[in-house]
Amino acid sequence: MSSLTNLGRYHVAKLIAQFIVLLLVGVFSCGCDVRRYQTFQGETMGTYYRVVGNCSNSVTQDMVETELQQLTAILSNYDSNSEVSTFNRSNNVGEWIPVHRILLEVILAAQQISEQTNGAFDITVAPLVELWGFGTKETTIPPDSELVSIALQRVDYNLLEIDESNQAIRKLSNITLDLSGIGKGYGVDHLAEFLTEHDCADFLVDIGGEIRVSGHNRLNQPWRVGIEEPGGTGQVQTLLNLSTGALATSGSYRNFRIFDQTSYSHVIDPRSGYPTSHNLIAVSVYHARATEADALATAFFVMDFDAALEFAETHGIAITLTTWDSGAENMRTNYSPAMEDLIESRK
Repeated sequence: MSSLTNLGRYHVAKLIAQFIVLLLVGVFSCGCDVRRYQTFQGETMGTYYRVVGNCSNSVTQDMVETELQQLTAILSNYDSNSEVSTFNRSNNVGEWIPVHRILLEVILAAQQISEQTNGAFDITVAPLVELWGFGTKETTIPPDSELVSIALQRVDYNLLEIDESNQAIRKLSNITLDLSGIGKGYGVDHLAEFLTEHDCADFLVDIGGEIRVSGHNRLNQPWRVGIEEPGGTGQVQTLLNLSTGALATSGSYRNFRIFDQTSYSHVIDPRSGYPTSHNLIAVSVYHARATEADALATAFFVMDFDAALEFAETHGIAITLTTWDSGAENMRTNYSPAMEDLIESRK
């Protein structure tokens, strides 16, 4: 995660692989009482950010930028001086390393999702991401099975331990962390908490398509958040009217590598070591927090359609699943019961 341009390759890749999230928050001609909202926007984490909120004048663009720069200095894999990069370079296996509260919070959330999904989400996936050319370096040929097996020996979330009371972490093997599957979501939540602390009850935070809302828009109505169907048609697949919660999306239909005329997804299954190869092309997740929505969207995409839907139904998670039917040559969209209820309740 980074605000620097050279982060773009992986984080923009993930962004491109996502649904394009449409934020329908404009002011329309009507007799509504239009509130005065502030808008802050710019670049961060290799993508854009946009904050719209009903805040006091005490909140400024510089303050928002400062919060985002702090996140970059701690969480960016593409900033060689960041805290996570320093941890990745460390060869002190078994040694407890004190870390910033922010890094600890991200890791705690990531480990919880890893346990819940039996490793479908795993921030120790970094060696595989690099091996397949989706990290800091590109590659023109796919890795052979021996290289994949070697990299897999360094991928296991159980090889990372946390001492929450002393705010420290340690590696039990030579692992490295990739926070791209959770970093933007955490950034959204971080800004949401910052706005709440500054008495902004009504806001929308968007970092590269990961969104969290609170309260109402300037028309005193719920925020209208839509997900466009894959393919860039501009058609809204799902429209939600939200006053609280977060939405995140993961997919791979636009971001891939082609080796020997074979397409490989940028989403790597940390359990097998290989890119995902199923007909699921995108997953959107609604959750109370963007951190969990972001990580779960990645985990669900690693799973196949049946496993993702079963998990969501079992745990009452609201998700949208889009698959490609090669026989009919069209897309199919399915919703978990919780997402169906959310769509109905927000109409």
